[in-house]
Formats: sequence, structure tokens, C-alpha cells
Amino acid sequence: MSLSVDKKEYLLIEKYRPKNIDDIVINEDLRVKIKGWIKDEEIPNILLSSKAAGLGKTSLAHTLIHELDAEALFINASLYPNIDILRNKIKGFASTASFDGRPKIVVLDEADFLNANSVQPALRGFIEEFSKNCRFILTCNYKDKIIEPIQNRLINIDFDLMYNTHKADLIKQMFLRTKEIISKDYENIAYNPEDLKYLIKHYYPSSRTITNKVQEFTTEVDGVRTLVINHDNIDSDKVNEGLIDAIKRNDFKSIRKFAEKLSDPSVIFSSIYDHIDEFSQEKRPQIIMTTARYSAWNSQVRDRLVNTVACAVEVAGI
Repeated sequence: MSLSVDKKEYLLIEKYRPKNIDDIVINEDLRVKIKGWIKDEEIPNILLSSKAAGLGKTSLAHTLIHELDAEALFINASLYPNIDILRNKIKGFASTASFDGRPKIVVLDEADFLNANSVQPALRGFIEEFSKNCRFILTCNYKDKIIEPIQNRLINIDFDLMYNTHKADLIKQMFLRTKEIISKDYENIAYNPEDLKYLIKHYYPSSRTITNKVQEFTTEVDGVRTLVINHDNIDSDKVNEGLIDAIKRNDFKSIRKFAEKLSDPSVIFSSIYDHIDEFSQEKRPQIIMTTARYSAWNSQVRDRLVNTVACAVEVAGI
């Protein structure tokens, strides 16, 4: 596995963001298929979907653009969910051929925020109308929110399915990639291989979280940068992640189960805030206000666990 490195970046997740298809964690059959597209200098219209964050949807879109040397228009669809996005941003770009013959690609990140009654039907027409000049890549968390006529016009790469079906192979890829990042040739971080395996298995399938945790857990020991893994902290993080996921699914039974495992129930308030980008754009202000209210009550209530569960349930209801 080769690594792309941006030496100007400090954050490891940005410093080692993939730029070629061999540098990205995906199953081998898909890698071969994508290499075929790149060799032919042509890609289909693509839907990249996963309910979990940090699996590499946006990184794969960036990689395809880099490999094809394409002219690209990136749009965060959660910020432009209405019809004006098509008229004002996409039409001018997609309707004309590139001056230098380069491929043109529109990337609609978080496309499940697009209005299903107005924007998505119009987008379907755009995909057909501008097929000679432009390709579309859509990313989403909930592909059932993408109307069927659009799904039928896109090749779906389902990251949730891939990470479940090819778990052993992808964990191995993540281990080898992370091992290379912290090797003497790159970050030069000392580590215990068993600790690294423990970290990867706990934060799988999120490549982003794994890389961020490597940076978080690296400290100086006797003058040597060292990966120091606190198993208790990792286990606590896993409980937090499970609780956030239960809130997003509005699963009351799981909310109670994970809340009862928290060593300090009050961590849920900062945890919800840290994951705020995973909630709908229009609901984030209300979620923050709700969390702040329960956080203020936390020092006054008789039972902090009940207060935590009440906060989680109200946020889930939002």
C-alpha cells in the first residue's frame, strides 16, 4: 500500500488523505472495477452510501477526481436542499464541455438532504440531459431518501454492506495502512502491535476515527513519540458511539442499555455536540439547545443517569 502525504497538514486525517485508488480502504473486487474505469478514463454516475460516518465516501469521490484529473464541482447538499442549487450552481457547470477535454464531475455530498418532491426529480433530468458532458457522484447516509428513479441511474457503492461483507480483509488493510503511517518512514511513532490491533478493532469501520485516535493517543515517552493506548478510554468511547447511534435511530431500548454502561453519564452532553454534524442540518440548533438545557440541569438533579437518558430521548425525538 502506498501513501499520499500532504506535508503542509498537521492533522493526520488530512495529511494522509488518499489521492490514489491503491491508498484507499475498499474490497479488492471494487478496486479492480474502479481501476478499469480509470484506465478507460470514464466513470459511471455513482451513489456512495453508508449510514455510518468516516467510512471513506467523500475520500473515494476525491480520489476518483484526482485519478481522472477531472474538473469538479463540489456541493454540500445539506446547505442547498432546494431547487436553486440546480439552477444556480449545477446547470452552468454541467451544460458545457471542458475547454481542455478533461472529464467534468459534480459531487453532491449529503444528497439525501435534497428535497425529494422538487429537487431530486429535477436532478434526475439533469443526469440524463448532461450525460455527454458530465458525471454525477452523490454521497448519502440514507439511500432510501434518494428517489428510486435516481438510484436506478447510478451505480450504488454501499459502504455499510462492503464493511460487513469484507470485514476481515478491511481490518487487515486498516492495520497495514495505519502501521505504515506510524512507521519510521512517515510519523516515526513507537507502538505495540497488539495495542494497534485493539484500537482498530474497536473503532472499525471508521477509518477517520482510527486515524484521529492515533493522533490523540500519541504522546512523548522518554523523548520518543509513542502510541499509548488506554483500554478503558477506548471501551468508554465505544459506549459513547453506541449511544449516539441509538439516538440517531431513535432506539429507546438501546439508549437505556448504553447509557447505563457510561461511567460518567454527563459525557453524553459533549458527545452529542461532538457528533452534531451527523444530525440533520436544520435540526442541529434545536439539538444543541436541548443538550445545553439538560447539561445545566445535571448538577441539580437527584439522578444524573435519568437526566442523561431524558436528554438522549428528547434529542432522538427531534
